[in-house]
Amino acid sequence: MQEGFDKSRLMACLQGTAPAGDRRRVEEWLRDDPANEEELRQVARICHAVRTHDRIRERNTRDAFGKVERRIWQRKLKAGLVRIAGAAACLALGAVLSAVLFDHTPVPESLCHTIEVPEGQRVRLTLADGTRVWLNAQTRFTYPAVFGGEARRVTLDGEGLFEVAPDARRPFTVQTAGHEVTALGTVFDVYAYGNSHAFETILIEGSVEVAARDEVGNRTAAWRMKPGHRLWYDEATGGMKTLRVSTDEYVSWTNGLYHFNDITFAEMVCRLEHYYRTRIVVRDSSVMNYRCTGKFRPHESITDIMDVVQSDMPFSYSYDRELNELTIYRRGTKK
Repeated sequence: MQEGFDKSRLMACLQGTAPAGDRRRVEEWLRDDPANEEELRQVARICHAVRTHDRIRERNTRDAFGKVERRIWQRKLKAGLVRIAGAAACLALGAVLSAVLFDHTPVPESLCHTIEVPEGQRVRLTLADGTRVWLNAQTRFTYPAVFGGEARRVTLDGEGLFEVAPDARRPFTVQTAGHEVTALGTVFDVYAYGNSHAFETILIEGSVEVAARDEVGNRTAAWRMKPGHRLWYDEATGGMKTLRVSTDEYVSWTNGLYHFNDITFAEMVCRLEHYYRTRIVVRDSSVMNYRCTGKFRPHESITDIMDVVQSDMPFSYSYDRELNELTIYRRGTKK
């Protein structure tokens, strides 16, 4: 490395806080010796960990740099499957790469990371292009270390809120089991757990196109959405519906709050099954059309929620912890 060009200055370039002269010197340094590429990669990894790890977020970045560097060398951060657990959620390698690394260090587009969010948790991360993503409980999300080519594509099984970095040349696409949502620069929420037919998109800002695809990937239909609208799959009719809504209610989970506002008990059951990965068996179908309104925190258990709901509805329930199965039956009868 050039004399006087230490890791702290490299880190400043990666964070976008270095003078223009330092950025130019980094570019020259990369061109002068291909071996410098790995050095910059390592600093980018450390920089990302420093910026995102909750436990060091409030500390001075340069003081924390050495500690994080030692930890990374010891644990050899892996570029494959990343399983999230509590406060370690944001340590996924490559969630953020700076403009220096993105523009001048080729990274295979096939290098992807996968995040799996456990029950009661949510994760926030920033992708290589600057797009910010919030992931809800029981969500599986796959994304490339660097977006190459003419499109930006990620895969979602669960629920995610996307604040897409504008790039008119490269649309951003969220692919789910049966649909894909495409935008250039906008804010939207996608709810699509792969173990059911449930699908919806909430558009907060900008414009998106939602396309349905069949089992072999052929495009079968498309819808253009307007801000402040919800587009969802109606399982009863087998078609899509759209309606103007209060978007805050649908994205409150990013702030640690599940907000159910005048939805059917059937829809609430579907969401709780996804969020808690619990099988809910309904023995009394008459309760499914009741309307539900309430607010809950993700750390509350599914039985805590049911205790509240059943105070306003004529049902009882039992919960088998070993099977992770909750059974709902008419109040006053045996299950």
